[in-house]
Amino acid sequence: APLEEPANPSASPNPSKAPWYFLGLQEMLVYFDPWLAGVVFPGLIIVGLMAVPYIDTNPRGNGYYTLKERRWEISTFLFGFLILWILLVILGTFLRGPNWNFFGPYEYWDIHKLEALVNVNLSEYIWVKLFRTGLPSNPLIREFFGFVLVIGYFLLIPPLLAKKWLHRFYGTLGPIRFHVMTFLLLCMAALPIKMVLRWLFNLKYIIGIPEYFFNI
Repeated sequence: APLEEPANPSASPNPSKAPWYFLGLQEMLVYFDPWLAGVVFPGLIIVGLMAVPYIDTNPRGNGYYTLKERRWEISTFLFGFLILWILLVILGTFLRGPNWNFFGPYEYWDIHKLEALVNVNLSEYIWVKLFRTGLPSNPLIREFFGFVLVIGYFLLIPPLLAKKWLHRFYGTLGPIRFHVMTFLLLCMAALPIKMVLRWLFNLKYIIGIPEYFFNI
């Protein structure tokens, strides 16, 4: 690939992009706070890969990597690799232009393009738009519905999966390994869910407590 011009400290590029293999992390910063996008999620990737040998209970052992033998494992890996990583790299490389605005595949990268920041938190949707009142000053009361939603997401969905769609895995893995697996899967699913909520409803944070730098 051709090299760009020598670095000029007086002229910062716009957009300023990380190397392509880190653009997935940079794109995640659009949807999550830095402590989540840059620390927690990458850490969960490492922890999840370390946990795979202890979660996988295929009795045939090593050496069977066909789709027939590893349908669930291969599908999960492809979802994480293609959707949660490659897609973010493509978005950051080809569809993010000046000021990190979103541009279509054939849209001119206009440096003067301005997009109104209309993103709102879940608490604003509930208190202001639904209840038609002001936001409570107490952050715990203000973000009560966000806490309920996040806690319910991680505590209620695993038992539901164990009883309905993933009951076979619950029987073979046991409760501890099953809940570790579902926790990692729910963390994986949180990224596309947050992306869709941002695109469709301009939702910025489900829990937004900037007073304590805690935003989800």
